[in-house]
Amino acid sequence: MPRRSEPHNGIQYVGLPGITEDCVEAVQRLIQFGDSIGLARIITSGNEHGLLLTVGVDDLVAVRSGFSSGYRGTGPSGFSFVLQLLKFHGVRLEEYDVEAQWLQRLDNSLLTVRDIEWLDSIRAVRPSRWPDYILERDWGREAAGTLWRDFPPVIPFAIVDPRLADLAKTFWAGADERLLTAYRRLEDIVRRRTKLKESGSKLFSQAFLGDSSKLGWKSLDPSEQIGRGNLFVAAFMAHRNPRAHRETGHDTDEQLREFLLVNHLFRLEAQSERSRPRKGRQRKPKAP
Repeated sequence: MPRRSEPHNGIQYVGLPGITEDCVEAVQRLIQFGDSIGLARIITSGNEHGLLLTVGVDDLVAVRSGFSSGYRGTGPSGFSFVLQLLKFHGVRLEEYDVEAQWLQRLDNSLLTVRDIEWLDSIRAVRPSRWPDYILERDWGREAAGTLWRDFPPVIPFAIVDPRLADLAKTFWAGADERLLTAYRRLEDIVRRRTKLKESGSKLFSQAFLGDSSKLGWKSLDPSEQIGRGNLFVAAFMAHRNPRAHRETGHDTDEQLREFLLVNHLFRLEAQSERSRPRKGRQRKPKAP
């Protein structure tokens, strides 16, 4: 058993004291990665604030005091956003008043077993003050479902088709080039499978649409087959063609959405199988 005066070894420390952006990003990373945060304890000393998050069953993550309140500025704005974000994700929020030395130990990664036992034993601030820290702007953003817009666009590697792994890994080093490479790669794959010589939307129309289509999905009815085939045709007409012929800007959100669309086409192509030749409809013999 560790001594109560020894540092608590079960706490992960994130963020930098006094640096709001770094602390906000630390919380965003936890949420983006899917960590289950059950409780967020707001650690308050005067107008400075840190967080002690309970993640999973009983893992503790301490967010250093990059947050503040009581005036206009980056500290209160970031604090407002993080509290509203945690609330939106169903995290229970409680606030605790501590001495300045307690918050300093949090900032210095030196919280002890005794510190955590003491925090567990005291009563949370009542009535709750934390709703007052949230700015009207962030209440409105939660209602509108736009809190995530401040998250950086990230590639969900878990769902990326293996044939796009090299492009996904370096995507932000040149998104336009990677997208064009992905489109060309998909065309090459379909041409190899079908022995067709066409390119672009014409290639995918012949590959996936019509009675003589080369590829299809066995489990789907004809209307669903047509719908999937049209996805390939439409994606190349709406996205690949403009990108191939002119500059399309550098909006990172749009680039990521387009990459995920291309990735979806790769996954659909991987699920497709060679189509069996469709027999022509036989006419009934005429009565004598």
